[in-house]
Amino acid sequence: MKKLDIRVVLLQFFGIILLTNGILQLRYFSVAEKFICAINHFNNQSSECWKKFFPSKEDFFDFFPGIYVWIFIGLMIGILIVSFLNWKNKLSALNTILVAIVMYIILKLKLFRRGIISRPFHPVRALFSDDFGTQCLIEGITFTICGLLVLYFSVIFKNNSIEN
Repeated sequence: MKKLDIRVVLLQFFGIILLTNGILQLRYFSVAEKFICAINHFNNQSSECWKKFFPSKEDFFDFFPGIYVWIFIGLMIGILIVSFLNWKNKLSALNTILVAIVMYIILKLKLFRRGIISRPFHPVRALFSDDFGTQCLIEGITFTICGLLVLYFSVIFKNNSIEN
């Protein structure tokens, strides 16, 4: 087992943020029409789309927690990937623990729910489409792939620097 490496921790932290945001955006893509209705017609709950998507109050109150649980799922997938990569490359378990603690703090600050991480990329995704669902699909695929690549390369670069 090797000692704690801050460069690996920072790369893995950044990778999990990208991965989690990508998974959340893919979830937004899967419920884009319902999400747009919930946002646009909250004040006018007698509209046609509101009655279609939210026939009862429970449907609406279950909708957003059903989306935001995917933040937690993305976080768990990321931590499992980081744990596996660190174990496979004989890196310290402290790397995984530190990344998990920092991600827990990020989760408690609700940065994913508020869209703070995704907001700077809205103009970029708007270049590709005017449709909210398509924008979420593009951003979700891009962030998920980038997150997985950053996680993978976090340990590859560490191994290359050890060998040289």
